[in-house]
Amino acid sequence: MRNRIVIQGTVVLFILAMMAFPIWLRAETASGDLEGAILHGARWLAGQQNPDGGFGGLKNPRLEGVSDVGITAFALYTLASAGKGEGDQRLVEKAAEFLISKQQADGGFFDPRDPSLQNYKTCVSVLALATLDRVKYAPQISKAQSFIKSLQFSEDRGVSKDDLNYGAIGYGSNPGQGDASNSQLAVEALHVSGLSGADSVYKRVAVFLSRCQNAPEVDPALKKARVGTTKDGGFRYGPHFTRGREETLDDGTRIFSSYGSMTYAGLKSFLYANVEKSDPRVQAAFAWISRNFTVKENPGMASPKDPLTGQEGLFYYYYTMAKALLVYGEPLIIDAAGAKRDWARELAEQLVRIQKPDGSWANPSKRWMEEVPVLATSYAVTALTNCKKELEKRGEKK
Repeated sequence: MRNRIVIQGTVVLFILAMMAFPIWLRAETASGDLEGAILHGARWLAGQQNPDGGFGGLKNPRLEGVSDVGITAFALYTLASAGKGEGDQRLVEKAAEFLISKQQADGGFFDPRDPSLQNYKTCVSVLALATLDRVKYAPQISKAQSFIKSLQFSEDRGVSKDDLNYGAIGYGSNPGQGDASNSQLAVEALHVSGLSGADSVYKRVAVFLSRCQNAPEVDPALKKARVGTTKDGGFRYGPHFTRGREETLDDGTRIFSSYGSMTYAGLKSFLYANVEKSDPRVQAAFAWISRNFTVKENPGMASPKDPLTGQEGLFYYYYTMAKALLVYGEPLIIDAAGAKRDWARELAEQLVRIQKPDGSWANPSKRWMEEVPVLATSYAVTALTNCKKELEKRGEKK
């Protein structure tokens, strides 16, 4: 009898504990289940929160045991997107409070002790706060919008249209040049946070994006810089530099290969910058994506000498792919072999397949910090959340 009472008491305590724990963090993960993988990943991610409310950064010597603004922003954005903040409200509030405490007088979100990646950190902070509650955090978002716009290379900063940096946004802490990755985050943050589509920032960034694309014709400014084109419609990291493969021709002209993560970034950014879906630049980018569609690697990064480089930036690739294709609005992709590819299902299946038993993800390739589980998991859960949105939009089962 005594044993039965002990067992019943234990069961009651367990049930009460589970009732106190957020629903979206205690859900069971079904094998191969998209929603289960999202919940399992979100549960793991929430468990990584530091006492100060933030995430990551505790091993960064410049931060002296304080969380990292950028990692916190990605984690909060992921949790807000996956559960809309309906789970442990205090958890997301603490993370939001941490971010807000790091907003500077100029509107940027960063810690002065680690002023790197100011644009990245600010843009993802805007995405996180806008997803949580765009009205509640309107003052912080408005200041951040002004900061992001101030980073754009434009006439206001003495940059003319024939300059290859024109229209770009860079890291912020390195004012020397802009790139397609920073620019795509900026365009998305401004769009999602409600900046008017008539704002001139979008027209200027479209000029820069066009120069990052391997277009059929070489832009005069690129020709002057002795930069050529592969003519395949894909994107590289910058007009006259890249993070992927490149070669120099006999006449000194440099050619930069297109690769996946930047091509998805370019496609998404064009659409957010109000470039029509029917525009030849948009169609050329989607054609490259169709010919090179894969969920196994970041296409265009690998080389015959080192095929493992195809894993570099893989989770950022997944993150950007799901966002871009959701915005583009086509459920199926016709690949180079003429096969129909259901991008949302294929991507979801791949991410579920490589999820670790504890719910996290990490990239064996250490480039761009993807070996950090909090960052890779944020990318993966956000990608899965967008796959789920796509399938729900079609009215299909997950």
